This record gives sequence, C-alpha cells and structure tokens, in this order.
Amino acid sequence: MRNKYIKPFLLVLGSLSLVFTSCEPYEDFTKDFDKTTVYFGTQKPLRTIVSDNQMDFKVGVTFGGRRENNSDEFADFVIDPSLLNDIPGASVFTLLPENYYTLSNSSRMLIPKGKFIGDVTVTLNRDMFTNDPTTTNRTYALPLRITNTSLDSIAAGSFDQDGNTILARKDYTILVVKYISSYSGTFYHKGTQRELNASGGVVNEVVYNNSDLVKNQTWDLTTVDRNSVKTSGIGAVLTHNFVININELDNTLSIDSPSAGVTNLIGSGTYAPLTGIISIEYSYTLGGKNYQVSDTLVIRTSPEQNLRFEEW
Repeated sequence: MRNKYIKPFLLVLGSLSLVFTSCEPYEDFTKDFDKTTVYFGTQKPLRTIVSDNQMDFKVGVTFGGRRENNSDEFADFVIDPSLLNDIPGASVFTLLPENYYTLSNSSRMLIPKGKFIGDVTVTLNRDMFTNDPTTTNRTYALPLRITNTSLDSIAAGSFDQDGNTILARKDYTILVVKYISSYSGTFYHKGTQRELNASGGVVNEVVYNNSDLVKNQTWDLTTVDRNSVKTSGIGAVLTHNFVININELDNTLSIDSPSAGVTNLIGSGTYAPLTGIISIEYSYTLGGKNYQVSDTLVIRTSPEQNLRFEEW
C-alpha cells in the first residue's frame, strides 16, 4: 500500500523541482547584465542607395546590457582607414573620398533616453558621387571605429593568450556604399513591333499588350549610370537590349548602345515622373530585317522595393 502513494509523491516532487530549476536560466533574460556595452550590429554592411534627390542613410551603434535605457548615452567614433588593411577582405575597397559625403555629426553618436540605437546620417554629394563611374559597384568604403562611450565598455573583442578569438570584435564597421539609378526596376512591357519591307510597308506585326496589366511580360532595367538604364529586351525580342537615357530636366529620353547584332537603332520618348511610365518610339535592324516599335514600360517593382539588407 505504501508504494501506491510514494510514486505519485515522487512524481510531484520531481515536477516541482523541475519548475524551480527551470526558472533560473529565465532570470538571465529578465535581469540586467553587470556591465553595459556599445557595439556595431554588423561589421560588413553593404548599402545600396537610390540616386534620387536625397541620397542619405543612417549608420549607428547598439546599446546592450540593460532592458531599459533611463538616460542619454553616447558613443564617440573616428573614421579609421587602417581598418581597410587590418580586416580580412577589406583591402579591395577604397576609402570614400571626403568630398563625396557629409556626416550629421563627425565624431559622436547619441543614444537618447528610452532608445537603444544611436546613429548619424551620412548624406552623399549626389553629383560628386554619381559622376564617379565606379560608384555603381562595390568600390568605396567608410570604416568607422568606436573610441569612447558613456557606457561601461566597448565591444572590442576578447582573445586567449595565443591570440585566438573568444568574442569577435564589434567596435568597428566597414560600410561599403554604392548606388542604383532611380529609373531602374522591373517594368511591365507593352507595345507593338512591325516588320517593314524595303519600301517601308508593314509585312508582319506583333502585338504584346494584355489588357490585364499583370499578364504582360516584364523587362528589367538595370543601372548604367544615374540617368541611364539598360533594358532586357528590344521590341518583341528578348535576346538583345539597348540603353535608355533620361534627361532629368525635361523628362525626354534618347536611346543608344544596342547589343551586338542590332544596328540602325534610332528613337526617342518620354518619362512620366508621377506614374513612372516610359514611352518609346524607335526603329532598329536585326538579322537583315527592319523593325518599327512602339513600347510602353509601366513600373511594377521600384528600385526601392528591390533593396534589402546585404553584407559585402
């Protein structure tokens, strides 16, 4: 009879023991740490900026060690070119020229009371930056390093006596920056292509214009420079391309630089900034045949929608 009651009692006792012991790790998440620290959340960010009128972005530090921030804090920083030589993989980048950008604060990131992020705004000089033909690629970097803070510590990493990493350094970030054209993106492609004979008469016509917009084929317009994008087709042909150049002042456009095999490319058009619609009338020769095209490109995915977090 005694065993009948001992087993349930032991099960209950064991369950209570499990409850109390399982609470201990949870306390690690509900209590502040002994020290506060400041660090960059990522060491290898790649920022792609759209070449609109306001080419700016934020770079910042994170406050760690407390569940609440009850006071204003700060982290001082410097631009440290030596990081480009010291950090593996960073030597391929060139220091971002000083005349290409300005900082909202050149030496301090403020972490306001109640917040856990402190940052500065990097504003690119639009003309200087985009007139450099290398800035559409991963060319320039802005290396920042934390030098001082109002918090208890800087996450500068820790190492054993042999120099092996125990905790990785997070006191720096090497920010690589490039841009894409504001005219880039994915567009619905609608229009008509006519094949012409030697006297200019129409011998064949291809219409690609579905009344249901989303059922039309798409073209990807990729960045050549700030005001120029390369198409992923020409007329009804998807194996060739050309470049569209848009005049920012009057929104007219010209075309050039066709892919190999395309000749006699002539045309013009307009860009509608409020709708993002590109309209083009052009002609070209391919494979010994002459074509006349009327195209309309309707924005499906803007360049901003293609942006995402990346590392170099």
